Amino acid sequence: MYEKFYGLREPAFNLTPDPSFLFLNQRSKGAIEQILYSIERREGFAVVVGDIGTGKTTLCWALLERLARRDIRTALIQNPMLSEIEILKSILQDLGVRPEEPGEQPGDPLERIFDTEWMRGMTKKQLLDRLNMFLARRAEEDIFTVLIIDEAQNMSLGLLEQMRLLSNLETAKKKLLQIIFVGQLELDRKLKSPTLRQLNQRISVRFETKPLSREDTERYIRRRIAVAGGAPRLRFGTGAFRSIWRHSGGYPRLINLITDRALLGGYQERAGTITPRLVRRAARSLRGEENSAGFRSGWFRRLVPYAVSAIVLIAVVFFMVYRGLAQ
Repeated sequence: MYEKFYGLREPAFNLTPDPSFLFLNQRSKGAIEQILYSIERREGFAVVVGDIGTGKTTLCWALLERLARRDIRTALIQNPMLSEIEILKSILQDLGVRPEEPGEQPGDPLERIFDTEWMRGMTKKQLLDRLNMFLARRAEEDIFTVLIIDEAQNMSLGLLEQMRLLSNLETAKKKLLQIIFVGQLELDRKLKSPTLRQLNQRISVRFETKPLSREDTERYIRRRIAVAGGAPRLRFGTGAFRSIWRHSGGYPRLINLITDRALLGGYQERAGTITPRLVRRAARSLRGEENSAGFRSGWFRRLVPYAVSAIVLIAVVFFMVYRGLAQ
């Protein structure tokens, strides 16, 4: 709605993790470098945890983008609330694994066809054997495989233990699979339970995503606006970025929501500058403290004096007409 008014080519503050809008502060860049180092060393497990809305999924996509530039195959599981057999099938499907067929060679294009019918009725052992064969063939081509599991806090203890067993897949010289868990803070507590002691000991990298600082909040907003077209007619007044940071707590998801609503409010008032007042009103609206008409209240306040004058004028005219008729 407001994009054309401010000169944006596309919405700048959607909640979907669009890689083109990627913003990484120094902490996140450091985390990615640590994870990449652990992958190069074939160290087994890495864990990324954080509160809701702190950018874990964004970090996930940034990592996938970096891995795509290397000779690394990746699988991303975004719904790990599955049985042990179901998650094995999901891993095989995401890797594009095909059934063993006569004449099939490593790197055969058939493996990129996402046909899952061949897995119907297969046992856990058969699925594991097929995965092991696939990983071994990729290793022969010097291609490593990385499995990323998002929302991993939803995995059962049994499923997490199965991931430890998957990490045991290896040749005489090197491991065949690295696993990266991404999840909310309770994942870290779950991994430290006595049942998962062996898995916990194999984790070589741990990183917790944190809310953005005030400075990073401003950089984050400017970055998204620049990617969306630059918004030549959009300005942020003194204190606006600080207000967004204060009301969002530095959580990227809330930054997106508040900034989006502030821009909507600015559009409704035809304001080229986003002020702290617009930010406060946006934050109140998101908390349910102001109805959808709230963004138009600035207009209403400016119209009140004119409306009162009009009512008084009408009343005077009516009174004079009434007196004339009475005489």
